[in-house]
Amino acid sequence: MKYIIIHLGLIYNLSFIIAQDLYLPPLQELENSLITFIEIERDAKLRSFDQVKSSDWQDALPSLGLAYTPAGDPRPSISWSPLQILDRKEQKKRRKMDRESIYLGYEILMTDRLYRLRQLYQDYMIDMDALSLKQSTIDIDEKLYAIQVKKYEENLIKPSEYLQAKKRILLIRADIETMRQELMKRKNEVMYEAKWDGTRARELSVNE
Repeated sequence: MKYIIIHLGLIYNLSFIIAQDLYLPPLQELENSLITFIEIERDAKLRSFDQVKSSDWQDALPSLGLAYTPAGDPRPSISWSPLQILDRKEQKKRRKMDRESIYLGYEILMTDRLYRLRQLYQDYMIDMDALSLKQSTIDIDEKLYAIQVKKYEENLIKPSEYLQAKKRILLIRADIETMRQELMKRKNEVMYEAKWDGTRARELSVNE
């Protein structure tokens, strides 16, 4: 009886470890992480864009040069064309359109990435439910195996019966481990897609 109690305690601890190891943050927190990452990336691109375009005003300045009087004496000269004003307005218009294009591009990117994140999360939840169901059945199998071990120790069953029971439980455990590893892969894929940063996520939760 003591062996069975210890064995069942190990089963409970294993289930707890699996649950902790495969923990995934709520979907809303993952979405917030992804949105924050994309917004930071977008704003960085806009700042870089503005820094490159900030020198356009220099194109509107008059041009300085050197001219000569009829007597051949050098003197400074300034040239300027009204077309420079038109070019300046056109450049300003293009810059506005370029900024809007950047915003639109990131809106489309965000929609696509959020959709993919939700699909990955849904797949993860389906596999998690399957693992939970399998875990509930293995708990029963582990209890039955513990009983068989006890019977074997008391010489109540043949060694062949014990070995069959052991083989069966080992196969079940291997199946559970395979499912757990596949779920871990799905978890990592979700976390990567969400650009998950636990520190940033906690800050977002506090601010909300």
